[in-house]
Amino acid sequence: MRHFTYIFIMLFYVSIAHPALAEKNDPKEKLGTLEQQLEKEEKVTKNLKEKFEALDKDLNKTRNRMVRLGDDIHGNETELASIEKRISDLEEKKLSLDEELKGDRLNIAKLILALERIRRTPPEAMIVNPEAPYKIAQTALIMGDILPSINRHAEELKQKIVTVNRVSDDLIREKSIFIEKLERLSSKQQELEQLVQKRETVHEKLRNDIQVQEVTVQQISLKAKDLKDLMSRLKEQERVEKERIQSAFAMRVKPVPKVVEDGEARLPVSGIIRTSFGEYDELKAKSNGMTIEGRSKGLVVAPMGGKIQFTGSFKRYGNIVIIEHSDGYHSLIAGLDKINARVGDLVKSGEPIGNLPDSSLIPRPKLYYELRKNGNPVNPSVKFSDLG
Repeated sequence: MRHFTYIFIMLFYVSIAHPALAEKNDPKEKLGTLEQQLEKEEKVTKNLKEKFEALDKDLNKTRNRMVRLGDDIHGNETELASIEKRISDLEEKKLSLDEELKGDRLNIAKLILALERIRRTPPEAMIVNPEAPYKIAQTALIMGDILPSINRHAEELKQKIVTVNRVSDDLIREKSIFIEKLERLSSKQQELEQLVQKRETVHEKLRNDIQVQEVTVQQISLKAKDLKDLMSRLKEQERVEKERIQSAFAMRVKPVPKVVEDGEARLPVSGIIRTSFGEYDELKAKSNGMTIEGRSKGLVVAPMGGKIQFTGSFKRYGNIVIIEHSDGYHSLIAGLDKINARVGDLVKSGEPIGNLPDSSLIPRPKLYYELRKNGNPVNPSVKFSDLG
């Protein structure tokens, strides 16, 4: 009896110290545990998938709102540029009219002064003067010719004063409209900043190894000799990154983002095209892209949908953004001050990605845009029908 009790106690301690051995003795219990673990894992996977889809939906909604807001801001900037032009023209016209009025007033003042002198000539002086009757007759004839001219000049002066007053009223009205549009633009810019922050927050939750990507891209930019070399190295890095994601897919990495369609092509900034593709730029070199003169702190948007491949400073181009599109196309956007995009982000056509510099210290900020196909510059008119 004591022997059996000893065996029972030993078996009990073995089952505690080695549960796997105990499980072998109970296959049904082991199967039930595995089923529970599998069910738990499936729930976790489902929750992660639902969370990702909700974030992706929220991000897509935010992007669409940003695109619409970007269109509104560009339209507002175009209107402001038009109003500024009208104000400038009116100010020049007013200045010219003011100068003319000064001359006219001076001439009329001289005529009035001469008439006043004639009026003040005493009759006695005319009688004493033997040539008085002749002079009086001559003066009368001259006055007969001068008075209509004086009346005509006075009428012209009156009309110019009316015109100056009208121009002044137009200036006041245009400046009032300008201030109203500027306040509206400022309000939209503040709303856009909030959306940018929201997009960044959602992106942070969806990004995978983003900091590693950015450091790698910056290292690539330091090694690149020129723009073509940079894009070639970025393409190779993209291939390596895709292979890494594919090899790690079985390890439950975050889902690979969907590809954003190119969408309708649009210029990255509203403004005046100063240099077109193939023309000679300010440095007397043939341009591989186009230079657009925009407004101070003007909004810069993605010209087409795609993936952000590069952001930051690169050689003489300053701050640039490179966006990868479909069919081997890339957009290079240079001359930005603030960049609101990060490597790996997916952007839609018209989605805000940054701003031009503040032009308080320079006449007008300029943005350089270049479209490339398989690494080589091409005429943007192949995508932008308005430029054809």
